[in-house]
Amino acid sequence: MTLLLASLLLQQPPSIACDRSAASVAVEQGWQAYRRGAIAEAAGRFAAADSVCPGSPAARTGLGFVRLRQGDAAGAERSFTAALRGDSSEADAWFGLGLARNRLGRRADAIPAWRRALAIAPGYSDALDALLAAGVDSGLPLPPRARPPAPAIPARVTGERFEVRAGDDWKPFYVKGVNLGVALPGRFPSDFPPDDSTYARWLRLIAEANANVVRVYTILPPAFYRAFKAWNDAHPERPLWLVHGVWAELPPHSDYDDPKWKAQFRSEMRRVVEVVHGHAAIAARAGHAWGRYDADVADHVLAFIIGREWEPYSIRGYNRLRPGRTGYAGRFLAVDRGTPTDVWMAEQCDWLLAYEWEVWRAARPIAYTNWPTLDPLHHPTEATAAEEQALRKHLGLAPNVRLKEYDNDSEALDAMVVRTTAANLAGYFASYHAYPYYPDFIGLDSTYGAARSSAGASHFYGYLLDLKRHHAGRALLIAEYGVPSSRGLAHLQPEGLHHGGHDEREMAQQDVRLTREIREAGLAGGILFAWLDEWFKHSWVAIDLEMPRERTRIWHNVMDPEQHYGLVGLYAGDSTRPEPGGDPASWRALPALAESGGVRLRVGSDAAFLYLALESALGIDSTRWAVGIDTYRPDRGQFALPGLPDSTPTGVEFALVLNDTADAQLLVTPGYNPYLGPRPGMHPTDLDAFYNRRASVDGRRDDRVFDSLFVTTNRLRVSRAGRIFPAHGVNRGRLRFGRAAEVSLADWFVDRGAGLVEVRLPWGLLNVTDPSSRTVLARVRDPGPFRTVVTDGFRFVVVAVGPGGTQRARLVPGRPFIWPTWETPVWHERLKPAYFAMQALWGSW
Repeated sequence: MTLLLASLLLQQPPSIACDRSAASVAVEQGWQAYRRGAIAEAAGRFAAADSVCPGSPAARTGLGFVRLRQGDAAGAERSFTAALRGDSSEADAWFGLGLARNRLGRRADAIPAWRRALAIAPGYSDALDALLAAGVDSGLPLPPRARPPAPAIPARVTGERFEVRAGDDWKPFYVKGVNLGVALPGRFPSDFPPDDSTYARWLRLIAEANANVVRVYTILPPAFYRAFKAWNDAHPERPLWLVHGVWAELPPHSDYDDPKWKAQFRSEMRRVVEVVHGHAAIAARAGHAWGRYDADVADHVLAFIIGREWEPYSIRGYNRLRPGRTGYAGRFLAVDRGTPTDVWMAEQCDWLLAYEWEVWRAARPIAYTNWPTLDPLHHPTEATAAEEQALRKHLGLAPNVRLKEYDNDSEALDAMVVRTTAANLAGYFASYHAYPYYPDFIGLDSTYGAARSSAGASHFYGYLLDLKRHHAGRALLIAEYGVPSSRGLAHLQPEGLHHGGHDEREMAQQDVRLTREIREAGLAGGILFAWLDEWFKHSWVAIDLEMPRERTRIWHNVMDPEQHYGLVGLYAGDSTRPEPGGDPASWRALPALAESGGVRLRVGSDAAFLYLALESALGIDSTRWAVGIDTYRPDRGQFALPGLPDSTPTGVEFALVLNDTADAQLLVTPGYNPYLGPRPGMHPTDLDAFYNRRASVDGRRDDRVFDSLFVTTNRLRVSRAGRIFPAHGVNRGRLRFGRAAEVSLADWFVDRGAGLVEVRLPWGLLNVTDPSSRTVLARVRDPGPFRTVVTDGFRFVVVAVGPGGTQRARLVPGRPFIWPTWETPVWHERLKPAYFAMQALWGSW
């Protein structure tokens, strides 16, 4: 707290004897004690000052802060009120009065007191912070800054490339960037780290990876901008540049001209400009960063990118609302002929450029967010939803009953219809989020498949070349790209650049390949997604099995690709968690659930996995293991394990079968399989439904029939020419053998020396929709939401089978495994191999 007591006058009525000098000394001694935390001593000093100079405003103010520290808000209010009776111009007393009233639950009364303190002392930062924290503006404008005499243009677009200022000259600038999301495990994306040190460490690591750009999607806390400025001030030889976004939710009823929504979006653009110039005071708002922004980073802001990945249905809705809006003539940007949404995007970019120029006389390049779903290209393999239904009817195929995707070639946004005016000194560029595996047209177009980069045949490279041809003469930035290192896989791609399913070393190789192809295609650069793994995110293939959705942030679904793009891996548990092929002691540290016949079962868990350790003296090399797992209600499920004659004493939903290193998988009883898998006699379109609508824990069976955990990742498609592309998918239940230190997606390992079979199973494979509350799937409802229940624990049946099918041991624990619930996850971090691969690649450029 910065107090203004140095200016306080010890004013007293002349009729009261007052030793002002003694009182002043006592007040100063009181504050010295207060600052070092000696509150009782401080109280005595302030009381002494009040006794030698009764009614002293300085003494009463000090006593007020002491009483606040002691938790006596009512007493503090009385002290501050008394101080203000003696001197109504005392800013500290007004500030303290506001604190006291706020702690008494009277925020409405506190706000005028803080405003009065700020009016008396305009530089009173504590009073301003209190107002901002209360969610209100101070009511006072920030002190104006003089408009620079010369234009400030730190970066520009020239032709197809960026350039940055180098003294009085310009030098080419190729973007080697990282997208910075900041949500740590357990936090929502708007729960920003508040401290400078976190951002300083991240920025140092990003710079040490030889990146030159950081992109943020929205306004971050003031700590980020302070850390960003500090890095650049200390490292002028290798500065980081900032690409700053302006976030937006979709407007109501697809009306981008909705007055309230549009005003909010423009207010956010204004705030972004003020923030990067270090001249903003933003009041607290739900879901937004706030505070005093005084770090001017504008000299290293490369560009603005406004908006988000806009949904096609929203673009279609606006185009229909404003069919006559085809042109725009702005100060810096113009559209001679375009769609209504093309015009709207240009207008908003022009508004931001005009605001920054008018207030700061500064300019830099700008773009809006686009993606392949809305690219201006024509894709013959990608029929629109309406076209495909008509084609299916013509070909005698069943209509598609459930589309889990957007209409990917029905609407378009085209940056090439926008032109810069003579007043625009910094330029305009095209910005795309482009991944190799989505939409399907990237992987299905044979022309794209014929393209060859230095890595070989590449549909992604072919798409980039097509995008580049359309944007000839204009800088084209790939502002998002990458592959995730998740166990789960959401979409297959011809060259193996899948949406998930990558070991961390494979992820590193693929990220390097994509980065090289962006450069080889002649683009202006790329910004890799992303810096951190983000637990709060969802993918279409997993989202319906993550419930409650708001709790996904507190557990790590390794089956969800969207949670695993980070160069920094954020992992459940601490760094000593069990890993296949790791330290046997971490597996032996798991609690023993049961022991019988020379077999001991240990079970544990964390925010990502269920861990099973089988200790055996039976000749582990020659033993086949079958483990039945009952996840909900022992009177339901399958009462026999596959290939084994005896029934199980409890119904099981899953069967873990470990035959050998090449043949191990997790199976599910058909009634509890959430997805549809291929079966004999199925028609080509039978997988369209995606979900198994019969999935339920109700019912029991003993026929030893189990399903694979197959999921359809790529649905059947019909091209505009009538060509049928069959559906494809993966068996999620196939278990990968290996050491986790060598293969990050290893599911199990046999440590022969230690006599251990080590298995880790993702919660998402076991239909656990929220392990933090022990919530599991009960029934699939399509459309959802699915029905869930809270399990009373997991039960196990372990059978060891020797050569010839002889049963060597049978273990049935008499109690379930009940893991602890949590609200705050335990986690640790590690730089992934992709970090070091990108460091080497970017460093070589």
